[in-house]
Amino acid sequence: MKPNDLKPSVPAESPGHPAEPSRDWSSRVTWSYVVGVYTAVNAIRDAWVLVEGPDCAHLKTQYLQGNHDWNSTLTSVSGFHRVANTALHPVHMTRSREKAIHGALTQIAGHPATSGLLMTSMPMASVTGADYARLCAEVTESSHKPVVHVPGRSLSGDWMDGYAETLFSLARRLDLTGGTPIPDKVAIVGYLHDRNEGDHRANVRMLREMLAAIDLEVTSIWLEGQAFADLCAVRDAGTILSFPYGRKAAAWIAQRTGARLIECELPFGPAATERWLRQVGNATGREGQAEALIERELAECIPPLEWVVPHVFQHRRLAWIGDPHMVRGFKEFTDLVGARLVAAVITNPTAHSAGLAQFLGEDVRLLVWPRLREMLRFLSDLGSDEPIDLLVTNQAGVGQMPVATVEFGFPTLYTHCLYERPFLGFRGFLAFADQLANAISQRGIFEAGSTPTRTWHGG
Repeated sequence: MKPNDLKPSVPAESPGHPAEPSRDWSSRVTWSYVVGVYTAVNAIRDAWVLVEGPDCAHLKTQYLQGNHDWNSTLTSVSGFHRVANTALHPVHMTRSREKAIHGALTQIAGHPATSGLLMTSMPMASVTGADYARLCAEVTESSHKPVVHVPGRSLSGDWMDGYAETLFSLARRLDLTGGTPIPDKVAIVGYLHDRNEGDHRANVRMLREMLAAIDLEVTSIWLEGQAFADLCAVRDAGTILSFPYGRKAAAWIAQRTGARLIECELPFGPAATERWLRQVGNATGREGQAEALIERELAECIPPLEWVVPHVFQHRRLAWIGDPHMVRGFKEFTDLVGARLVAAVITNPTAHSAGLAQFLGEDVRLLVWPRLREMLRFLSDLGSDEPIDLLVTNQAGVGQMPVATVEFGFPTLYTHCLYERPFLGFRGFLAFADQLANAISQRGIFEAGSTPTRTWHGG
């Protein structure tokens, strides 16, 4: 039985007692907090995590391993996985478990492959009040390896909260002393490195190259698939560039190191990338270099759209399913190419969407953090007046509308990137436009019912 097949039991209507309207009992269209923690661990190649919870905690690695991320190393055929759990059972919850937890942390920290260890907990364990922070501090002292407690907040947050909280816990607990912050060095904190594939490798390289082009050296990107020890390089940055997926962590690091904090938007799309470069250039006294870079990059990425815009994108109706930070750049993308964003579904809690409705405007139908049945009704209604030409969606919307579809964002189970193809910055904009244009054209062929001709017209 699927979640959207579940129906509440409603008493039959009787005189004086009308039946209550049907309630939507289907699941929320989102992914759990611990999946966000795993995503962060997956982005630090020699980090490990212990989850106090039942064995099902291990199964959640499958959202990444072999599905969203074909290069994930969270699990191993050796049986020594980077995600471990305490196999907690309800019968064990009435007595102290701290000795067993301490032993598990010590065993994992003592393994030669472990450079850093995190610990979090499922709600059934958190409510019992074990002192996880103290246990982590004790094992840090005995093992001489960083052991960081990530508070378990599965009942109040989703995967985006889990990722952000992991970065914040690292920002609070890692030893960032001894740095020499230099004005010409910057760090990016709050980049969402959700898989170790070519799209994110390209994004990271492109961000570094753009900043190098205006004479800024990037000391660290949280996160970028680096080793645990490399996280501490953030201490040498004179400026912290705060990205949306780790605002608290960025602010905390800046406070600890004395670095200047610049709160940036995500450079997704040419307009956002222009604003980002100007913001960084103005803050670091590199206005001229930033303008020169913008001019060079636009001269390369705009001309290829000459035929694509009028023949593929213009007057198209587009829809979005995904996170609230990316949809802003997507809206500007549609405006730039002469298309219309007519609807957006945000698969994260409402706290992440502050100000989004005002940004998108009244012409965009917005649905935030829906239940599955609610989302399906919303999508069904979209094409009732005019058809949707393209749906850009994370895994939640794949196969839900008979339209051209591009799977994009977190998580994507059916679309992968085997070579370096960015989606941020100017070059990322061009790659993204290429994907969307091809999807629209291919759907047009399908709908026309045309077949390749057998006639050879060559000389």
